[in-house]
Amino acid sequence: MGKLFNTIVVVLYLSWGFAQDGNNALVIQDPQVKELDLPKVFQIGEYEEQYGLLYEVYHDILLTVCDDDMNLAFNKWMDMIAEMESYAHQIDFDLNGVKIWLKVFWNEDGSIRYISYYRKPNSRNIDPADLSAFLSSFMNIYKMSVDSKVKFTHNGSAQFPTAMIPLQSRKKD
Repeated sequence: MGKLFNTIVVVLYLSWGFAQDGNNALVIQDPQVKELDLPKVFQIGEYEEQYGLLYEVYHDILLTVCDDDMNLAFNKWMDMIAEMESYAHQIDFDLNGVKIWLKVFWNEDGSIRYISYYRKPNSRNIDPADLSAFLSSFMNIYKMSVDSKVKFTHNGSAQFPTAMIPLQSRKKD
């Protein structure tokens, strides 16, 4: 009876800490580890299970990191979009006509860990592999100036050229 009990306890313990993923590979059920299964850039709708786990790690939002100052958070977002456009010009990558929804996940130091995106229906047609490569390259050079002790995220949209964004939205206080 003692061996049976010990076997049951071991099986329960192992099943609590591990699970089978869709590919029958053993995966530790720890969001910090599981998030590493994601590519740096992916389209919204891909990697749904891992994407959902990101919210356990990146549960704070840009607005919170900006001390609930909506203007500051908006300006930081728009500055990032402007930097993205500037970087595209530097490397001769054509973003004109691209309209996308973005979900950005930042580390505490303001560096970007993940970007998920989805092209809007009225966007210029662009190869997703090219756009993903551009965003991945941008992540390597961009760092938002923030003072944060937590990882954070933000949903937003972008359209290029940014000159097409209404002037009032681009004004800084």
